[in-house]
Amino acid sequence: MEFMDPRVLIILMVLLYLLAAILSIALSRQQKVANIMSNAFCILASLVGIMGSTLALLGESPVIQIISVKSVVPYFTLNVSMDHLSAFFVLALSVLVLCVSIFSLSYMAHYYGKQKVGFFNFLYAAFILSMFLVITAGNAAFFYIVWEIMSLLSFFLFVFESEHAEAEKAGTLYIVMMHVGSAFLLIAFMMMFHYTGSFDLSGNAALIPGLAKDLMFIFFFIGFGTKAGLIPFHIWLPYAHPAAPSNVSALMSGIMIKTAIYGMIRFMFCYLGIQNSWWGILLLSVGVISCVLGVAYAMMEHNIKRLLAFHSIENIGIIVMGIGIGFIASAQDKPFLCSLAMSAALLHTFNHALFKGGLFLGAGAIQYSTGTKDIEKLGGLIKKMPVTAIFFLCFSLAISAVVPFNGFVSEWLTYQALFIGIQPGQVGFNILAICSVAALALAGAMAAGCFIKLFGISFLGRARTACAAEAENVPLSMNLGMGILALLCLLIGIFPLLALKGVNTVVASLSGYSLLAHLKGGLLIAYVPLQIAGNTIDSLTVCIATLLIIGLTFVLIRIIAGKPVVRRSGTWDCGFNALNPRMQYSATGFSKPLRIVFRMLYRPGRALQVQAGQSVYFPESMRYTVTTESIFEKYIYRPIFQWTQKLSRTTSFSIQTGSIHMYLTYIFVTLLLLMLYNQLT
Repeated sequence: MEFMDPRVLIILMVLLYLLAAILSIALSRQQKVANIMSNAFCILASLVGIMGSTLALLGESPVIQIISVKSVVPYFTLNVSMDHLSAFFVLALSVLVLCVSIFSLSYMAHYYGKQKVGFFNFLYAAFILSMFLVITAGNAAFFYIVWEIMSLLSFFLFVFESEHAEAEKAGTLYIVMMHVGSAFLLIAFMMMFHYTGSFDLSGNAALIPGLAKDLMFIFFFIGFGTKAGLIPFHIWLPYAHPAAPSNVSALMSGIMIKTAIYGMIRFMFCYLGIQNSWWGILLLSVGVISCVLGVAYAMMEHNIKRLLAFHSIENIGIIVMGIGIGFIASAQDKPFLCSLAMSAALLHTFNHALFKGGLFLGAGAIQYSTGTKDIEKLGGLIKKMPVTAIFFLCFSLAISAVVPFNGFVSEWLTYQALFIGIQPGQVGFNILAICSVAALALAGAMAAGCFIKLFGISFLGRARTACAAEAENVPLSMNLGMGILALLCLLIGIFPLLALKGVNTVVASLSGYSLLAHLKGGLLIAYVPLQIAGNTIDSLTVCIATLLIIGLTFVLIRIIAGKPVVRRSGTWDCGFNALNPRMQYSATGFSKPLRIVFRMLYRPGRALQVQAGQSVYFPESMRYTVTTESIFEKYIYRPIFQWTQKLSRTTSFSIQTGSIHMYLTYIFVTLLLLMLYNQLT
């Protein structure tokens, strides 16, 4: 059937997104109708996108040309094409858009009469379309244009709730950082054109000298690393996600920052070709730092969405670790290790889109029902929102890499790639790989602790405030959107080999090496048998042995200790007449031990405010506040900002004179310099 042609389906998907955007503006006066119609068309478009991208991913055609229109602008072509890599990211985009749009049918209701919902839905549909064009752009100039459009649309979505001061600050910081990153990308693209005479992504990169390739790699790393939120370019991310509506945060964390991962693979791996091991070593090192520090800062947060934002930094770090190992293996001509590492990175990219999108939707459901994002003001929500609690628990287990959810599979493959990379005769890399394994294990343990805190303080215990006590179940469509994502997290965790078949198609097209013949496992696990020092490490055997040891230990304890004696008594209430919510463990108390251990990183501050009462022993009230300090913001970005402000004030008096004659002189001198440069080159 012609309708099952991937090209036809993708074009239909684009038309449906355009129709969703147009209807949002046309029906803007009828907010409820505009919201329902726009999201309905986005749901339909995403379903078509899932079909089209799946057919393209599993098809034999290496590239599907969707649109190719030559422009009157020199060297610019409107080229939209889809290869296996693009199809993989379009599939991830479509799956997440499906669930977020279902969620948004009811979620946007609390904005009716308060915000311009029609305009929001227009931005929402246009933003999705811009991400699709970024993923499928076949020309660097076109890529850069839609990249900037995507950044601009996401800025307007960030500042949608512009009445809040945090939204304005977050939007300003975001747009500044995006333009800094875009400047580096622009330099790299100009170098591409200078050496090859073309912006075509299939151009002859062999014409680019080695030193120029190294510089382009650095520029791509900074440009894409800023969008991805890699440390130290992450400064915008913890401010932006808490300020945006939750459905927007789900899309931005789930997919938008992954466009940077796509860019790294497309321009570094596919276009430049990996020529030096230090490219991968740099990515691996930065990935490790982002992974550990991201989860470390998340542990201290009490704002749910800010906590999740730091976890995005952590998971981007895990993805970049996989890419870094793949780059090192490619430079050393190790196709098997390269395929394994890239498979781990791509699978974690898809997995993160699912569970992090679900977590942000869960945060939106909590805020929708309680009106707050502060963990300390929640508690007991499992009784008020049982369905949401189950889904949130699933996402928490998935991001903590707990069996049988999808996060375990991709992190396990990352561990395996690191272990396989340890070989005799490369001491420096072996030390880095061992440190990376330890860092990933530390990050995993801290992530588990962080989500125990988040879920336990928010959903268990007793309600700490009236807003939590009065919480109600969210509408069906919100739970349905989260439920689909939770089901997918579970299915990939149970049947990992099915997911890896799709990933293998992408990796085989990139590296020319198929990994499927080496993958073992089945239910709950996928692995590659490791050969180290002549001994075989079978992952499944290790898991079974661990379970047997735990079981035997439990049996021995029961035999030695005998039958347990159960005694029932009232809960100790510290001498008070009855327990109250204030006696529960708080998020601050939960993270206190870690704050003490890593005080050099957190640099905690404490403040105690006491309101005097009848006696010094019986104050009216006490308020204890703990703060942490961002070393990157204090020692890097704040000095740069202050220096820039000082320089701007100094030069404004001599440059911005207010004289039209002086401004015309500037233009004339600039033209002369450009003409001179043109003559010299």
